[in-house]
Amino acid sequence: MQNFLDIISQNATMIILFLSVLSIIELIFILIINGKFLRLNRTYNKVIKTLEKGDVFDIFSRILTENEEIKNKLDKLRIDLNSLDKEGKTAIKKVGMVRYNAFPDVGSDLSFSIALLDSNDDGIVLSGIYGRNETATFAKPIERGQSKYPLSAEEVQAIERAKRKAL
Repeated sequence: MQNFLDIISQNATMIILFLSVLSIIELIFILIINGKFLRLNRTYNKVIKTLEKGDVFDIFSRILTENEEIKNKLDKLRIDLNSLDKEGKTAIKKVGMVRYNAFPDVGSDLSFSIALLDSNDDGIVLSGIYGRNETATFAKPIERGQSKYPLSAEEVQAIERAKRKAL
């Protein structure tokens, strides 16, 4: 027994240092656990406050009502989106233009052909022919990139330009 007490007295500073480090580690664990407990306690208090406003069935009923309202709004948005999608397919998205000189005795490229097409290549081609004494404007319907009326080379070129690019 005397040997044991001698060993302890000779290494007292080391033992105290070891126990001090162990105490600091224990204090750190206590602080971590206390922080987690406080967060859990705050969450618990929020749940309790919610339950105090009504019983669980009232809360579930309110949640189901809100869920149904959100579902109805989502259905309305889907209908509106489908409507916009259908409308957007018929909107003019492709434009092609060609300026040219229709008559050799008139200067500049004052004549033009403009193709206005939707996503299905349906639309119109407008042509304005400028002459010294008069100007003529023509409109021809376009279906799937073709017209049932004869097209000039400039009108075909305007349609092809429109097909290659979108607004």
